[in-house]
Amino acid sequence: MLKSKVFWSVMGFVLMSSGFLAVILSLVGLEWTPLSVIYSWGPLLSILIQLGLIMTGFVILFVARNPK
Repeated sequence: MLKSKVFWSVMGFVLMSSGFLAVILSLVGLEWTPLSVIYSWGPLLSILIQLGLIMTGFVILFVARNPK
């Protein structure tokens, strides 16, 4: 159980951090290379995906850290 909790906490943190990093870089006009595919889909869809990364990471982190 503990290994699963730690794994999901790390995954949530990675998703949330990558979403925040992508949003911050796009605000200053830069693109993050691992997410370069979503930038070719248009600005609206890329922002929605970045916000989805943040929200998904937050939810995973919240669920993984709450006791049952």
